[in-house]
Amino acid sequence: MSDDGLDELEREAQDRKRRKGREAGTSRNPRQRPKVEEERQRRAAEAKKREEERQERRRREAEQLSDPEPPPVGPEPDGQDEGEGESDAPPKRRTRPASTPFYPDPDNEAFLWAIQSEAVKHREKIPATAVIRLALRRLQDQKTPAEIVQELGGPVQTKGKMGRPRR
Repeated sequence: MSDDGLDELEREAQDRKRRKGREAGTSRNPRQRPKVEEERQRRAAEAKKREEERQERRRREAEQLSDPEPPPVGPEPDGQDEGEGESDAPPKRRTRPASTPFYPDPDNEAFLWAIQSEAVKHREKIPATAVIRLALRRLQDQKTPAEIVQELGGPVQTKGKMGRPRR
């Protein structure tokens, strides 16, 4: 058969498919098509919702940046009167400090596990970070930063295991 004959046969096959109500290149299973359409619509709705959330978040951030800071309660520290020397620079945003990794030693880890098992008995969910925050608050109440530095400072560990323990 020649190329023209093959092209003619392909056109006839496409015409038969169209007459049966099916587009060329689609599935022969009519039930599968609505599921694909529903999935596509669901994904489009989720994408639209995410975009709206992003826009709302940007709008809130812009409002926070545009809100003026409250005026100082006391006199200016450098003795300037109000209105003198004010800059048009936007207020500096406070950045969040970098995360601090916490590697508990085996004794501390066992204590955290004991707290977690006790929490399970009472049907509570208490993460280790909450325990650490509580401990830091208690330490803050008991000691000053200078006292903590004095207690923990000193020579570097010279004996015993160095580094993170292996698993």
